[in-house]
Amino acid sequence: MTRRAAWSLGAIALALLLAGIAVWWWQSSLEDPAPAASRSPTSVATDADVQQVAQQQLDDHLGSCIADAVGAVLPEGCGLRIPWGTEFAAVDRVRMRIDRLPTLELTDEGFVAEDGVLVVTVTGTGQNGSARTETYHTDSWSVRGDVTRDGTNVALDVW
Repeated sequence: MTRRAAWSLGAIALALLLAGIAVWWWQSSLEDPAPAASRSPTSVATDADVQQVAQQQLDDHLGSCIADAVGAVLPEGCGLRIPWGTEFAAVDRVRMRIDRLPTLELTDEGFVAEDGVLVVTVTGTGQNGSARTETYHTDSWSVRGDVTRDGTNVALDVW
């Protein structure tokens, strides 16, 4: 190999090495590509938001249960079980008052609402045939049911 060919070959190798270093340095100085941020607002429902919406729906539902109680008929799906069968032969009127609404807790299977206070006054005819009025008071009024969740929308099905 001649001296001229050796110098030419060395110059080409040096040029390739410098070009490789330049490309590597240029690539490393660029910022990593990141996904573009979305400009559209999104609503992320937290468990607390869903819990609060569900509690409000339950409160409204139970309030309507009390308002819908007409005469001696108890509305369905309100968690109302009054043991008047042993004391009354016939019931003429039922009055209900909520002293404390049950506190709702969401579960994997649905919901449980416990620790409500309910006062019910029943008027009618006793087992002995005379007029009778009894007041039932519970400090452990509870209801259960199913929950359907879709974002912050909640649908309760009280049993």
